[in-house]
Amino acid sequence: MKGRRALLLDLGTELSKLMTAARVVAQDAADNLHPGISAGGFQILQWLHAFGPTKASAIAEALSMDRSVISRLAKELRELGFIDTAADRTDGRSVVYRLAEPTRDSVGKAIAYKGNLFEKRVGQWPDADLAQLAGLLRRLNERDA
Repeated sequence: MKGRRALLLDLGTELSKLMTAARVVAQDAADNLHPGISAGGFQILQWLHAFGPTKASAIAEALSMDRSVISRLAKELRELGFIDTAADRTDGRSVVYRLAEPTRDSVGKAIAYKGNLFEKRVGQWPDADLAQLAGLLRRLNERDA
């Protein structure tokens, strides 16, 4: 049986592989949507698609990105026509980002494409394995753990 240190190293290795694979899938989905969109830009589009219009600070917090990165990526997405900006109704100095309406369907299709890529990896897994992995990842992602 492996010792605790070896188990932790194995876990770290597998998590690194998972994060790399997730970035590859995200970039593939981004390229499928438009070749000028980065994986980080695609994350912003996914977030806006799921949660609607919001400020850069909320996106930055949700995606664990620096606000300057969000602003840079948002500028690229605006130039490509994927997002619009508007003044915040409660604070005219702040900007709210939202998906540009003509691109909502194509962003939704790209998100579904990404989901299909993921499903191909786990499609044959038994439900019990999926439930166990989801539970373990939930525990790992708890902030107070």
